Amino acid sequence: MVRMRHLFMTLGFGLIPALLTLPGCGASGESALGTDSVATRVDTARARNDGPPLWILKDADSTVYFYGTVHLLPDDLSWQKDDMREAFQASGTIFFEVDTSEAAQVDATLATTNLGLRDDGTRLTDSLDNYQRNLLEAATHNGNLKIATLDAMQPWLASEFLTFAAAQNAGLSADLSADSALKSRAARQGKNVVYLETTEAQLRASADLSTDIQLNILTETLEGFNQLGDDMTIVAEQWSVGGTEYLTQELVIPMKSRAPELYTSLLKDRNEKWAEEISDFMDGSGTAFVAVGVSHLLGEDSLLAQLHEQGFKIKRHFAFQGENVINTVDTSIRAE
Repeated sequence: MVRMRHLFMTLGFGLIPALLTLPGCGASGESALGTDSVATRVDTARARNDGPPLWILKDADSTVYFYGTVHLLPDDLSWQKDDMREAFQASGTIFFEVDTSEAAQVDATLATTNLGLRDDGTRLTDSLDNYQRNLLEAATHNGNLKIATLDAMQPWLASEFLTFAAAQNAGLSADLSADSALKSRAARQGKNVVYLETTEAQLRASADLSTDIQLNILTETLEGFNQLGDDMTIVAEQWSVGGTEYLTQELVIPMKSRAPELYTSLLKDRNEKWAEEISDFMDGSGTAFVAVGVSHLLGEDSLLAQLHEQGFKIKRHFAFQGENVINTVDTSIRAE
């Protein structure tokens, strides 16, 4: 079972630049291997011009494409397909979650420091019992990290930090992620770029959770630390072949059932706000491309579901012709 904090891959892109500036997160390691079935589906997708999931919303004078991203990817993963390229090229406005430019990274580091580092003389380990402290010691040893670095953090930031370290050890990186590639392409093509939220707002989705919930998340991250890298690699591979059913079952549904407060803060509330932005765009005219973490586009409280409740009709978009051999999941939106 993929643990809930693997949503870091799909939700925490604004935090990644800030984590890179903090000490002790320079771990490296061998990339984890996926399953044979995933490898087969990757080969199939490469031959078919499809891959990561894409949806389309249209009315008389407006079109919006929705593209689910994963923020940490292996550098050898093929994910840029013709359907995405064509939709992006046709769009004049591009929506991203947050600004990750060099100037914005300064603000992200300041926000992370203010919200995630302790300034009251206490330590993270002061809040942990013997079992949790032993888990922390094992994770830092296996991840080639320093306990002192994590000890200065609030639980939510320590969990993100450990998840990012595990991703690095598995050969996953934000440098060649879908978000980085699409932001670079938008700049080169002179697109109108709109950010759906500030970095601080994104960070507060985790930082404003109660201490008890933060500690529960941290404990789960520590318990699964040795498996995180392998699991996140499989998530990236499933995303690359349009495995929305797997992603929904392994990422979204477990979070809603086991951590409803986290689910509401990280997914549902943000999706509701973003739906208002997209609805406003649909009131005008033009074509837009929305690139957000794929978990925001899956499940009964997804961004797509929020728009569907407003009366918009959304369907899965495929550029290819022929038999659909990749199974997709109903995102609680009736395909038209």
